[in-house]
Amino acid sequence: MIKFNAAPEFDFDEWATLHERDPEAFEARRRALLAIELAKGGDKAGPARELLERLEGQLEGKSAAERARLSMLAMAESARQMTERLGELSARVQEHAALQSRRPRGAS
Repeated sequence: MIKFNAAPEFDFDEWATLHERDPEAFEARRRALLAIELAKGGDKAGPARELLERLEGQLEGKSAAERARLSMLAMAESARQMTERLGELSARVQEHAALQSRRPRGAS
């Protein structure tokens, strides 16, 4: 029997074995873990929750290969959006630093 890995590290082999032996248990565990992580986000998790619901709808009834392909596309899009937002944040931090460096000492 596979024991739940309570360590913060992700054990791919454990998850893969569970998927092979008991796909329904894998799916239940996956959904439970996602629900726990979203609950940790509190009110700020709304956009992530909506994105997950949209992805789940797209994946329903698809083959494992198609689910993996669609999940990877969604992950790549999410990474692209995050990179874009981080670029915007970096630009703002640089602007703020430039403004701060032009201020006379002692000015608030």
